Amino acid sequence: MIQIQSKCIRFLIIFFTFIFYIVGGAVFAEETAADDLKLLTEDLAEISERLDKVETKSILDRVTIGGEFRTRLDYFKYEDTIASGQEDDAELPEIWSNRLRLNLKAEITENLIFHGRLSYFKLWGTTNYAPGIEASLDFLTPSIPDAEGDVHVERAYIDYFISGTPLSFTVGRLPTGEGPPNELKDNTTRKGTWSKVLVDGEFDGIFANLYLEEWTGLKKSLFRVMYTKIFQNYLKDTGIDVKDLWAGAFTFEMEVPGVKDSLFWVNYSPVRNIAFDINLEDLGLPSSLSIDPVDLGDCDIFNFYLDFKNIRGSGLDWFGSASYIEIKTTSNHMLTMGIFSDMASGNLGKDRSGSTIFTGLRYRLPVSELKFPKIGFEYFHGSKHWLPLLSGGSGDMVNILSVNGDAYELYYIQPIIEKYMFLRAGWIYIDYDYYNQTWSFGTQQESDMKLTNAYLLMDVKF
Repeated sequence: MIQIQSKCIRFLIIFFTFIFYIVGGAVFAEETAADDLKLLTEDLAEISERLDKVETKSILDRVTIGGEFRTRLDYFKYEDTIASGQEDDAELPEIWSNRLRLNLKAEITENLIFHGRLSYFKLWGTTNYAPGIEASLDFLTPSIPDAEGDVHVERAYIDYFISGTPLSFTVGRLPTGEGPPNELKDNTTRKGTWSKVLVDGEFDGIFANLYLEEWTGLKKSLFRVMYTKIFQNYLKDTGIDVKDLWAGAFTFEMEVPGVKDSLFWVNYSPVRNIAFDINLEDLGLPSSLSIDPVDLGDCDIFNFYLDFKNIRGSGLDWFGSASYIEIKTTSNHMLTMGIFSDMASGNLGKDRSGSTIFTGLRYRLPVSELKFPKIGFEYFHGSKHWLPLLSGGSGDMVNILSVNGDAYELYYIQPIIEKYMFLRAGWIYIDYDYYNQTWSFGTQQESDMKLTNAYLLMDVKF
């Protein structure tokens, strides 16, 4: 009996020990697993954070953000201005403005790059500034000071390079403003594709670029074709019969053989169906007069440009440009006028031609104590029927490239902080042979008007 009881006790001890072992082991295992899972989760979070930092850094390494800030003070004096039918003089002693640009570049892949630029160009405070007909033209908007201070998308385009070929495409809001020789006066590198006297605005369109250096042996040689829509009539279904205004360009450029830091550039641009929806009352014209919105005319523009930088190591830069324009004027009857239609003679449909000369130089003064300042001079002449159709002035308060007459500019650049900050003081004098406040519609009126502009600006780049 005692032996049976002893066996039962031993059995119970072994049984409960086994149960304790199983349950306790499970609990221990569960606690161990929980600890392991916690440690694993922490490790994964740390690894993920590290990968996020690496990936973020990799992305940021492909993105470049920069900007430009300008404050400008202008003085204007007008002589022999025609106002209300009488000759008059006017003086604006103090006009202040700010311009801010934010630049973005993203190298998406090795052969795909995005470029963008936002701009803000505003006169100080509240003003009664009212720009003329050019304010309604989209491609000139970023170049005109804004009384409201709106932000504009000045550039937004991609460069796509086809691997293994000399061909690339540029699509979007194109880099067509601030072309040569704008970099001289702005103390920077070349920022635009087209010669400034031909195109100086922001266009939406497409470039096809063919690099020719390997085929021709000519350094930096390439051929470009451009297509853009300047005005699109999307209300044709409502009976608004305005043709789409489009422009093209065929350009060849290269470095002059044997001359480092030079540029040879030649271009042909057809512009077709010049037509805008214009409010005559805003221009101060009688409502009985109409500007044909269907088709004002066509034009063909030819442009030649040449520049040399740091000639023979002397610090002297020089550029020269010549343009020629053929204008086919369209007009239907006496109360409708096209481009340069001569209302006075009744000759409303005569074709016109115009030309320009644009040249200048800049010299780097060898004065190290002043951080090598620069002095420059530019001269422009526009004939009676020169039409500055595509040139807006790159944000200058005075666009000397729109003049039917002679324009002179003298400027001095003083570096403050190398590469980042400089001052520019300038003097502009314009002698108008002809002046048409309606932006080249109707008769070109002879003018004795003269404009003097003195300015001081500060540019900061970051």
